[in-house]
Amino acid sequence: MAVKKVAVTLPEELYDMVERARKIEHRSRSELIQEALRTHFGEPVYTPTDEERRMIDEALDDLRRDSGTSRSWDDVHEELRSRR
Repeated sequence: MAVKKVAVTLPEELYDMVERARKIEHRSRSELIQEALRTHFGEPVYTPTDEERRMIDEALDDLRRDSGTSRSWDDVHEELRSRR
């Protein structure tokens, strides 16, 4: 898919919201803005794969049983990337 690079001016409040979200979700600004635009224009938003959902469910179950056995998002994210 071809891409175009654009500069966007945001009010400070929106910029801060984007920064908080990207840090929490470990995503780029571009990914967040693209998702917001897709939502605005009615295109489907990213949906986790069955494998990703399974891993999320397992991690939440582990956390409920014993918070000491939980894995960081960075570890889970890296494992998902390595499977691609």
